Amino acid sequence: MVGHSKRALRIAIDGRMIRPRSMHGIARYVFELVNCFAQMTTEHRFFLLVLENSPLLKKKWPAPIIPVATGAQWISFREQWTIPRILHRLKIDLFHSPSFVAPFFCPCKMVMTIHDLNHIMLPQYYTPMHQFYYNTVVRYSTKRSACVLTVSSFSKSEIIKNLGVPSEKVFVTYNGVSETYKAVEDLDFLQYVRDLYELPDEFIFCLSNNKPHKNVHQLVDAYVYSNLTLPLVLVGSVDNSLIALAEKHGKKHQIYFIRFIEEEHLPALYSLCRLFVYPSSYEGFGLPPLEALSCAAPVVVARSSSLPEVVGENAIFVDPSDFQRMASILEEFILTLKQGNPFRDKGIQYTKKFSWLDMATKTLAIYERCME
Repeated sequence: MVGHSKRALRIAIDGRMIRPRSMHGIARYVFELVNCFAQMTTEHRFFLLVLENSPLLKKKWPAPIIPVATGAQWISFREQWTIPRILHRLKIDLFHSPSFVAPFFCPCKMVMTIHDLNHIMLPQYYTPMHQFYYNTVVRYSTKRSACVLTVSSFSKSEIIKNLGVPSEKVFVTYNGVSETYKAVEDLDFLQYVRDLYELPDEFIFCLSNNKPHKNVHQLVDAYVYSNLTLPLVLVGSVDNSLIALAEKHGKKHQIYFIRFIEEEHLPALYSLCRLFVYPSSYEGFGLPPLEALSCAAPVVVARSSSLPEVVGENAIFVDPSDFQRMASILEEFILTLKQGNPFRDKGIQYTKKFSWLDMATKTLAIYERCME
């Protein structure tokens, strides 16, 4: 698979989705990718396209990384003519679109990363404009891309089946788990984080946005139906419908909402939680369960999409569509955990095979292959 470029390449990477206080999902993938490129010894030059308020402009990058600021917002009409002009001006050899956003006309070779196909597979959750964009620009862009990267074998099969991209053009490069994600043992720091976010002494934790396919509502259904007394901590804005549901079952004061968690505090939250639950019904990869495992947290995930592939045999699985059975499994697992976490050591060891540096190394080899 490894190709060898005959010359130093000028590579542009779209990093406009990275905004202040936003380093999850695709933004996280791009940051880790570029950060690994910055550590490599290479003759290639990486031009990182960012917004004018990007936190990446404040970072001191080594020579291979060159930030380029633009006013064209991520997912906008303006990007369709601004990005190609920037690529032309910088004499770019290869443009990497690390998301479903790509210019319709690209003046150089292009590589795309398609993390998942939820816009196509779950159209009912998206606006007609999103559906139009995905079914025109994205389909066209994947076909004209030299290579398509994705983050799991599950997503690769979805791309081949639903976008008609030839198998030999699609490459799997798994996401990684940063070395900072490990069990936190500093009791003072744990107490600081607990106080900062006003966390209860023990709690069940779910780190997810509240998009319908993330199934947070189903988790709350299971929680209020169950006999669980541990509080449930959710990340995101307060959802009045979830509060009303909990109040109906007398559990209003057992559900906590955290609007935003700083990246450096996440390992502490994983370490503090009694149980981490990720009930999503559709994921291209699903990084939080892996990070939780790496921090020695017991994990429950949905048996759906890429999640069994990603966590292996290191978690308890639930049917994301059956909240009553989910409630029962959560109750049983909480009881089991009184004897200790059966996945602790095996889970920590397992996550070590997911490396951002491996992902970046494979990605660079694919860039070079595409330029042959």
